[in-house]
Amino acid sequence: MRAKWNERIGAILLVCLGGASCREPTPEPTPLGAEMEHEMRLATPTVGGPSREFSVPRDPADTVASAEASLKDSGIRLIRTGSSDAGRWLLGKSLADRHVLVQILPIYPGRSTVKITVEGADALTRELLTRVHTDIKNKVR
Repeated sequence: MRAKWNERIGAILLVCLGGASCREPTPEPTPLGAEMEHEMRLATPTVGGPSREFSVPRDPADTVASAEASLKDSGIRLIRTGSSDAGRWLLGKSLADRHVLVQILPIYPGRSTVKITVEGADALTRELLTRVHTDIKNKVR
């Protein structure tokens, strides 16, 4: 009697293990899909909310390092960085779970514009925008 139960349980176990290992194969990435993914990584993210712009008498490469340090000092964790045709950008997330986008756009050699956008539309957003704007402005100059 026990042998029959052991055989049945063993058969059920084998069927379950066999079914668990049968998965659909993952599709191979196509060249078009890889190209689209690459373009998405290069595209500047969008953040909806208030923004401020100011001009700095420095190259974008010098400004990026100052902006990264300012974001870190403000308690904003850097999520992604990148560049597009327009210029360099930094995307961060604040302690209040708000996205912060800093774009460094070249105007002409030796001069750039920094645009800061913070997600949201409340007093906390305006305060965070003011803090980040002041920190970056002080570090860049």
